[in-house]
Amino acid sequence: MHISGMLSSRYLRLGLIGILVATCACFASLSRGQAGAGAVSGVSAQTPDIPPLSADDVSILFPGPTRAEDLANLIAVRDLTAQNVQDPTKRDLVWPYEVFQQFLAIAASPAGQVAGTQNQIGLPPEAQSMDAWFIAGIRIDAGAPGLSDDIRAQFGQRPEIRLIIQPVTRKPDGTPQVLDFAGHLIFDFILDKQASAPAGCPPPGLAQPDPDAFSSIVADVAALRTKLANGQLGTNKVITAGLPLGVHPGLADATTAVNLRQEIKSFLERHISGQHLNAMALAGLSAGKPAPWIFLAMINIHPGVIPAFPNGKVIPLNGPTLDGVQFAQMLQPDTIFPRVVPQPTTNNLNPITCQSAAVSATSLPISSRSGVSTSVLLAAAPPPSLAPDKIQGILDVIDDPAKSHFFNTDCVSCHTETTAAMDLLHAKTIPGVDTAVLPNGPWDVRNFGWKGSHATVTRRTAEETAAVVAFINSHLLVKPAAPNH
Repeated sequence: MHISGMLSSRYLRLGLIGILVATCACFASLSRGQAGAGAVSGVSAQTPDIPPLSADDVSILFPGPTRAEDLANLIAVRDLTAQNVQDPTKRDLVWPYEVFQQFLAIAASPAGQVAGTQNQIGLPPEAQSMDAWFIAGIRIDAGAPGLSDDIRAQFGQRPEIRLIIQPVTRKPDGTPQVLDFAGHLIFDFILDKQASAPAGCPPPGLAQPDPDAFSSIVADVAALRTKLANGQLGTNKVITAGLPLGVHPGLADATTAVNLRQEIKSFLERHISGQHLNAMALAGLSAGKPAPWIFLAMINIHPGVIPAFPNGKVIPLNGPTLDGVQFAQMLQPDTIFPRVVPQPTTNNLNPITCQSAAVSATSLPISSRSGVSTSVLLAAAPPPSLAPDKIQGILDVIDDPAKSHFFNTDCVSCHTETTAAMDLLHAKTIPGVDTAVLPNGPWDVRNFGWKGSHATVTRRTAEETAAVVAFINSHLLVKPAAPNH
């Protein structure tokens, strides 16, 4: 279904502009882009005397569970609650049960089937209970879908907390088994008032960050970092500064893991709620099969926003780099071609624009797009005989925060750029990523999560994180300049 012409401008504000950055957006490192010289109005209030944040402070990865007792150090999504708005004596799930049920229904609907194929996302029975879903990672973002000046000029700035969640079951001997599915729950923090948008952008305007809400989030993140460093959460003092992105060192340390888990849970419950949950995503396997990977985005319409949906509704989102009709995209194993279906038509070589196929089939015609994707690197076996610098150039565009984001770069590209570098360029290390968490094979397309019990981080995630850290440190934590006398 098309967003344009179907839904009110208020719905577009709530769901479209900030959708699914965690799953498919590609705003990357500050080293190849700019995290914006000036903040969009709202998130520029400076908080002096707080030391700079580091990668692990804003991108928190839990260790993959290998033993039954490891589950006690994880956070089950069902255990996260927030105070009820109408009745402070009650608490509600941050992932409302009715929204969870619609999440499952969309996966099983025609939207979860790749057009022209029989491949459909197929959540096993175990994953159809909320009890099975655990937090694998947490991403704190200063602004989706990117922090460059050009991106914010087209989309505004939407601070978010994103939960990467995965279903975990138990084997007959009681040990945990991580299923090959991942969900993203995206909670954002913006003001009702919007700024004027460029011509052709979806109404009503550019998303404006809620400065109080996000400043509180940053302050809590910094306080948690300081507690760890001061030894307040266990026997050992745990330092996050100067480390490549990987499993959070405080969660990897047996002396601090239990207390840090509780601190993280309390932090989430202070800030997120069902009222902030505006978008979701699902990546997983075809029903009952070990392949292909299928990616699908969804929007959560809140009750009372759209007259046609007085009780709220979750709907799928058209793939921004597809044809404006299709929803799901898949990656097939390296024995089946074409590997990427539908073939994306990206727009990451053109100037940044808010227009895309997510808005409507006519918002940005395929003939007007110009871009690169990893689909050309996955097109045949053996891989196409591109020179290494050409391959690197494609990957650099996909990782460039000034060029690539969710609305102009497809999900498969953003989930395969690191494995492509390892397979085709024989990369053994990735700047900013702990080598222990690099993908452990070409079928490990996790950006930030678990493939089995193996925790995984990609280059794209590390670069996104670096951009967020740089933005927060320069715009929120910098001391005000001393006045001239």
